[in-house]
Parts: sequence; structure tokens; C-alpha cells
Amino acid sequence: MTPSEYVDQYLEQRGGQTPTVDRLVTTSSGLDAAGILAAIGDPRLGPNVLEVLADLMRPEGSMYFDAIYGAFHGQADIRAWLLPTMAMIDFVEFVPQSETQMFDDGAGGTSVDEWQMFANIDGQRMPLPKGVSVRRYNEGWITWNCDVYDTGPFRVPPEPDAEDPGLPDPPQTTWDATAVPYDTPLPSTAQAWLDQQSSGAPPTTEPSGLSHADMHAIATHPTFAHEVDKWATLFHPTDSVYIDPLFGELVGQDAIQAWAADVVPKLGNVASHPIGPVLFNGQASVQEWMHMAIQPDGTAVPTIRGTSVRKYVDGWITYAADYFDTANLGDPTLVKAALGAGSTLSGADMARYRS
Repeated sequence: MTPSEYVDQYLEQRGGQTPTVDRLVTTSSGLDAAGILAAIGDPRLGPNVLEVLADLMRPEGSMYFDAIYGAFHGQADIRAWLLPTMAMIDFVEFVPQSETQMFDDGAGGTSVDEWQMFANIDGQRMPLPKGVSVRRYNEGWITWNCDVYDTGPFRVPPEPDAEDPGLPDPPQTTWDATAVPYDTPLPSTAQAWLDQQSSGAPPTTEPSGLSHADMHAIATHPTFAHEVDKWATLFHPTDSVYIDPLFGELVGQDAIQAWAADVVPKLGNVASHPIGPVLFNGQASVQEWMHMAIQPDGTAVPTIRGTSVRKYVDGWITYAADYFDTANLGDPTLVKAALGAGSTLSGADMARYRS
């Protein structure tokens, strides 16, 4: 079955009916990852695309995570949350920021989409946070859909006695940060290059000579990924960008390197344990991770869950975006863990770059 035929079949069965939560699809679409993406991208679906998205979630063993509402498991629970919730925010537009990236994960494929939300209210179009969707596919189903974005700007405390209680508290989803090995050694070429680097190395206009695979290994390694001050010269001198919810957007090697030299030492002893496959397709990489604050006794305390996307062109890193939620950074437990790991990062540090 082709993606177009799948949509034809859906439209024939459902016609112009209103999407319903009282529905369970137990027959696989038979489509591969690219086919599923083509199906849900078919403009004929219109607002029914959400019902089709729910149809494509595997009945059992699938997961849909949203940064506001948390994780839902299995097609029925996902549908019961997805359809009514998205109907309530039909004024929000999701605008793609780049082409979909596809990765071979050895199980059916993974796709990555980056987008920015815009609110269309009373004729005005207002920009909202950027986000990323990671989807995994297997045997004609979507098995994993993880939408990560910063909900901090949305979490305005409600007025006293307000009828609308506002958003729920940040989700306390448990992630398995041990399922993927996080102590894999770097390739020898990448390790040799990194050993020669030091914080604040002179800027360079010449590529390092490392392969994209070597740069990917450094930029996604659980330990060395945080030593951006040592590998910032891998960013293109002018045509590179680093995006972070806390620090905003930095453009060019000089700005990224200056930020890294200032901020990275203040983070303390942290590591990024993968919570899914760390994937690379030659031009881009994606890593879903859990930040761990390493305590003096060696204990690793989970703090922030996020997703990172990196892009590589002609021997340079040209794009790096870290997506995570800032909403619970003031949680006393997280603050204690950060201080225990030696963090000295302050609100003034963040404000300086945001300004």
C-alpha cells in the first residue's frame, strides 16, 4: 500500500466524520517510516490528521510524550489525550524550521522535525517557543513520539480565584537513562584531536580535519559533549548557530566559543546519559538525553530531560540546538543536585546572554 492509498482508504471509511476518541486501530498500516510521514503530511486530511496520527500509534507498547502533559502509553490513551487537547489549541500553528531528518536506527527508522509555534489570536500572529519531535517507527506503526519544547513561557501563575487553573505542573516522567551505553570510547582520531585542545583555544578559519562522524562522536558523547569550550572551534567561523532555551541564539564561532568559555565551567560536573539511540546520518545527528548532576560521592542525579540536534557541512558543525523545558529548573531538588555537582551558574549569567 502506498501512502496515498492509505489516505484514500481512511477518507473512504471516515468521510467527513468528526474525529472520535472511541476508536482503536489494530491493523498495521504496512508503511515504512517515510511512508507514514508522507501519509500524515497529505493535505487532504486537513484537521483529521490528528485522528490518523493516533491511528498510526501502535496499540500497545507505544509512547507519546508532550512537554506540558507528560507521557501517554498505548493507542487508546494517546488518542483520548491527543484529540481533545489539540482541539483546544487549534489557534496554535506549528511551522517547520527545516526539512525532516531521517535516521536508520536498526528497528524501522527515526525521524526528527524541528518547528516553531505561533499563536494566531484576534488577527495577530505571535511567536511561541521552538520545539522538536522525535518519532520512531516499526512494522507500520509509530512506536515513539516525543515532543520537547520549553513550557516555561506558558506557565504564568493564575490570578487568585481564577476559574482557569492554568497548566498542570511539569510532568515527572521517569526515563530509562541506562538502556543505551553511555561510556563508549571516542574514535581514536577524535580522541587524539580532543586531547590537543584546551579551553579558549584560538579561533580558526580552517576545518579541523575531523570527519563528520568524529565530530558527531565528540558533540554527543555523554562527557565530552559538555566540554564545548574545548571543541567550539568545530563550529563554522560565520555560518553556524547554537540555540538554547536558557541562553537564546548564538551565531558564529567567536560568539559560541566566548559563551562556552564563560558558561561551561560554571555548569559543574554534569553528563548526558542517552535515553534512546544516538543517531547519525552523515549530515545530522539526534540525541535524546537526561542530564545527570554528578555528586561528590559519584552518584548521578537526573535533572533535565532534553533532545539535541546537530548538523554538519563540509567539515564544520553548522547548527546545534538543545531543546529542554526550563519550567522546573527552580525545583529545590534540582537546585540541590546542581549545587552538589559544583554548579555556579546564576540567573545573571543567563540574562546577560538573553539580552
